[in-house]
Amino acid sequence: MDEPLQSASERRREDYTPLIGQARYVDDLRPEPGRPPAIHMAIVRSLYAHARITSIELDAVRAYPGVIAAFTGAELVKGMPTLATIPVPGLRKPERRPLAVEHTRYVGDPVAVILAESLSIAEDAREQVEIDYEVLPVAVDPEKALDANAPRLYEEYDSNVAFIHKTSGGDLASAFQQADSIVRLRLVNQRLAPSSLEPRACFFDYDAQRRELSAWMSSQAIYKARETLASFLGIDQQRIHISNAAVGGAFGAKNALLGEEIIAALLSVTYGRPVKWIEQRNENLQAQSQGRGQINYIEAAVQNDGKLLGLRVRSLADLGAFLTYGTAMVPTRMSSMLSGPYQVPAIESHVVGVFTNKATTAPYRGAGRPEAAYILERTMDRIAHDLALDPAEVRRRNFIPPQAFPYTTVTGAVYDSGDYQATLERALELAGYTEWRAKQRSYREQGNSRLLGIGLASFIELSGDNATVAANNVPREAATVRIRSDGSILVQSGVSHNGQGHFTAFAQIAATIFNLPTTLVEVRMNDSSLPAYSLGTYASRTTQIAGSAVLLAAEAVKAKALQLASRMLEVASDDLVMENGQISVLGFSARTIALGELARMVEKQPDLVEREPPNPANNMSIEGLAAWRDFGSSGATYSSGTHLAVVEIDPETGELRILTYVAVDDCGRVLNHRLVDGQLHGGLAQGIGQALYEEVVYDEDGQLLSSTLMDYALPNAGMLPTFVTDFIESPSPYNPLGAKGAGESGCIGAPPAVVNAALDALAPLGIKALDMPLKPEKIWMAMQTAHADTLMESESLEPFLLPSFPL
Repeated sequence: MDEPLQSASERRREDYTPLIGQARYVDDLRPEPGRPPAIHMAIVRSLYAHARITSIELDAVRAYPGVIAAFTGAELVKGMPTLATIPVPGLRKPERRPLAVEHTRYVGDPVAVILAESLSIAEDAREQVEIDYEVLPVAVDPEKALDANAPRLYEEYDSNVAFIHKTSGGDLASAFQQADSIVRLRLVNQRLAPSSLEPRACFFDYDAQRRELSAWMSSQAIYKARETLASFLGIDQQRIHISNAAVGGAFGAKNALLGEEIIAALLSVTYGRPVKWIEQRNENLQAQSQGRGQINYIEAAVQNDGKLLGLRVRSLADLGAFLTYGTAMVPTRMSSMLSGPYQVPAIESHVVGVFTNKATTAPYRGAGRPEAAYILERTMDRIAHDLALDPAEVRRRNFIPPQAFPYTTVTGAVYDSGDYQATLERALELAGYTEWRAKQRSYREQGNSRLLGIGLASFIELSGDNATVAANNVPREAATVRIRSDGSILVQSGVSHNGQGHFTAFAQIAATIFNLPTTLVEVRMNDSSLPAYSLGTYASRTTQIAGSAVLLAAEAVKAKALQLASRMLEVASDDLVMENGQISVLGFSARTIALGELARMVEKQPDLVEREPPNPANNMSIEGLAAWRDFGSSGATYSSGTHLAVVEIDPETGELRILTYVAVDDCGRVLNHRLVDGQLHGGLAQGIGQALYEEVVYDEDGQLLSSTLMDYALPNAGMLPTFVTDFIESPSPYNPLGAKGAGESGCIGAPPAVVNAALDALAPLGIKALDMPLKPEKIWMAMQTAHADTLMESESLEPFLLPSFPL
């Protein structure tokens, strides 16, 4: 698709209803007329990080006015399958069901369920539950959890190691032999809480007469949710209808079911009534999957000119207490991206996944990409500092050149396209890099008490998927496009929309194909009964994969319309032009036929055009002037970018202020600049949040200390700078739109850019290492320690030998 899209800067059509307060989230939903009132589910959660359940007494709860039923985990999950996880080689997968039965392994582990006529009754009755625990020792620190004598989370295993993942490529021994110097770092990528505005939520209604389960969820993947529910409940998928309500954010944490949703569905089937579960904020911080959670040890073999010869990384992945769908995938994905945008001749990575008595980790916006970028970009700045080189020049000397694409890294990743130096040069230009460096020198020469720092981060963003073959007759990513009798266009997609702007983007794609205003295109999604399918909205894949399915379906139905019009107008299809809802003969505008008229003809005589086969995802027939198309990418796409932050630190308080933030991204062909800017701004807010504010904290007993939003700091608009954004376009050859992902670059680029800027500001004091988040007290304490001419604790790790974890 080479032509520019219609309304390339159109405002998001999906914003109107939430802005005027009319969006319907799960908690806004009520049973359909004629159905009984909804009953509400509350979860009883463990107060201990590691314990054996000796008894649960629910008699007082069951007798509580308004309570319908109460169950222990053992009463509900017996015979259920275990929760699925993406496998990695050698993975130890302990059994995990929707509720805990004999053991609890983190604070917030669900152990019992209460059903009541209202949420307040369910929550009040929860106070009547009596549980006796035998409290067990805990493993909280992932490094200490590897000790031979550490408490084990699972008695069936001889250690807390869940997996060991090794990746290598190139001649690492030679790289270190040839090196002029070795750069060493220890980096912590702290745990984060996804903290979407709307926590998890679901509403189920089982109709016993029709033997059908209707579900409304807050989900990133309604078809995956349908498959999970069918497996756990023993109901045919075709009898489960899932719709997404409005979704108040997801960020990876709503891609798979953790268990509570399955229990709510089971209870709706059991009682034949609607059941609603809305996760409360304290539950969300306790029991929702968390992100990041890695400790990385790095050794880099470096030449005196700043060229990186080899990289050795040892990583500990703090997995938490159990494996959800993507828990093990995230840290192993990180290993494949350790080349970043650079030509690294040799890489060796060992990742050890460790069980700990905490909430599970899972994909969170970026999912392995931010961790890899943080390792590389902190290393690049340390190389520049140690060799007294400009950080921008160090990056230039290591970039993969644009003529090298497609480029295969030593870890086996195949990059489709890019121009990494172009994003760097544009970022330097927009920021006024030379001027800021001059101002920094002036600050230091004149003894200005405020500390000025400039930080860079160049990165890649793996996006899309590699689903080239449909499995078991299930499509990869499917859409239906239809010309309706009034001449308007209907697009039906399997996407689970959760805020990215896909209604707008898909309307633009279809409008461009049919040469119509976008106002004549209706887009539907979030409904498993549509003639469509989707693997889910994750990995920045939706526009490039699902959008390509819309494009192919639109082109197919356009071809049908032109073919039919050529018969009606008695001219060749090549002599026809489509514009403003009409098909006319080229050069004879009076000879026309309307799209709506063609659609009405096909409604009366379906055999006028080639019929579509039923949608294999739900066997729905596709009638009328329509086309169904499936798309799978022939390879993953790799977006890239360079971000630049300028910060100022107040030495009296340690407060850090971002003066300038520039982001130049290459996400392939940009279909709508407003949408991409929106994605970028949101990601930057979360990335800066990680750099400066956010951290999930547990004490030595596994108790969650960041259990409210008073303790877990989230950035608001007033805490963020004005962002300057721009784009370089290197279209991907792997999809017809030429698009790449844009949803995660802010989370990838911001943490290293901001931390590099902070450490650049602190460099004159000899401070070379600080772990995120860079809160004022942490910066102030580091400065006091530096002024006292004593080594900081983190600095005492250098030089160090890479740890030899007990494997």
